[in-house]
Amino acid sequence: MSDHTIHGIKAIIFDMDGTLVDSEINTERSVDILLSKRNIPHADLDYGVFYGVTWQKIESILKETYPQLIPESLAAELQHEFHVLFQSDQTEFIPGVHDFWRLAAQLGLRLAIGTSSNRESVEFLVDRMDVRSICEAIVSAEDYNKSKPDPDCYLHAAQKLNLPVENCLVFEDSIPGLKAARAAGMYAVAITHRSTDPIEAARIANLAVANYTRLPDKFLSEIRY
Repeated sequence: MSDHTIHGIKAIIFDMDGTLVDSEINTERSVDILLSKRNIPHADLDYGVFYGVTWQKIESILKETYPQLIPESLAAELQHEFHVLFQSDQTEFIPGVHDFWRLAAQLGLRLAIGTSSNRESVEFLVDRMDVRSICEAIVSAEDYNKSKPDPDCYLHAAQKLNLPVENCLVFEDSIPGLKAARAAGMYAVAITHRSTDPIEAARIANLAVANYTRLPDKFLSEIRY
């Protein structure tokens, strides 16, 4: 954990996949479906490399791993498979996230989402969580060019909120996402619910917890000052 105490927070920016909703499993399933359709053996594939990155990056990784895929365009197909799974009843929220959002809003903290997922998926999630009235800003893949660990996503979110970066706290699950938050000059909390490297996540972040129910008592009250 970082030595810097989290303070002066006016807004919390949340990554989506793996941070609000346990959708990383659907990323794995999407890759599995794509490879299975092509009869490509992939029992030893490390799915963790697909967490927290864009579909274009996943396509690039797959083509490096399986050169026979090079002639194909994969990102749109992966995104379609993910979206079908995402809108199914199989998707689960990270424990404690609903109560955390509502308490944060009650305490006057501003809430936003910054993700590498597409706008359609984010809009669906916001409605499913029933937080549209308290979500002040959304930054999706369509809004920026450089993917995490570049800070573009979170800098864009701070701009939308019209807040200095030092007043923003990011919740993230992936290593690229945590690096993006820190590169943006923001505080970061790692959600290690499905982390591929919880030790590294804890090293980068100011605080690391399995999920929202594991946050310290009075966490939201104390980070504002």
